[in-house]
Amino acid sequence: MKGRGLVVFLALILATLATAGVFMYSRGVKEDVQTGGTMVPVVVTKVDIPARSDMDQLIKDDQFRIIQVPASVVVNGAVTSVDQLAGKNNSVAILAGEQIPAARISGNVPGGALAIPEGMQAITVSLDASRGVAGAINAGDHVTIYSTFKDAPRKGGTVNETVTTALVPTVELLAVFRPLASSTFGGDESTSSEQLPGSLAVTVALTPEDAQRFVFSMETGSVWFGLLPPDESGQPMEPITYAQVVK
Repeated sequence: MKGRGLVVFLALILATLATAGVFMYSRGVKEDVQTGGTMVPVVVTKVDIPARSDMDQLIKDDQFRIIQVPASVVVNGAVTSVDQLAGKNNSVAILAGEQIPAARISGNVPGGALAIPEGMQAITVSLDASRGVAGAINAGDHVTIYSTFKDAPRKGGTVNETVTTALVPTVELLAVFRPLASSTFGGDESTSSEQLPGSLAVTVALTPEDAQRFVFSMETGSVWFGLLPPDESGQPMEPITYAQVVK
């Protein structure tokens, strides 16, 4: 009996020591999580912020807050004061609750408010829905611009003919604006119900040469946009005439 009692006593001592060890370990882990050594203030946003947003407006709307995080998890160059955001824009999107690296914030967004690629120009055109893929286009998409000219001079001949060409095979859309009214952009609301409702104001990025050809096409011919699949480019094509379509 004495031997059995000694075993039970030793077991209780070991259990007590094990419990104390677990408690001390858990307490140490908790303190490490809570303190991480030194706590540092960082600025985070309350909402998702799209690229090229106005920080001043977000500050005015009280969309930022300061939280304390362990120094070991602070991102490189993290913004620590809302004042650092004043008068600036973000070059890329920022997610709600995410630390904000100063590298994402600059007084001048590359390419301006529209992030125009280097060497390009931004041109805006109004298209009715049928010519703008029924509105199924958004900023960041790529399209092929087709242009049709009636009574175009025929090479090497005197007879004029209708010609359609892939004016610019691949074009990036910088912005797409959809007016709330269902009428044609800039027109009255008596537009025939047989037409597709609505219209688009589409801003595209073009080289100076393509911009010149695009403006000429809008002024003298007609233009259609063809939406390209993601990560695909349009292909250059030879102009097509009435004689090639109707054989």
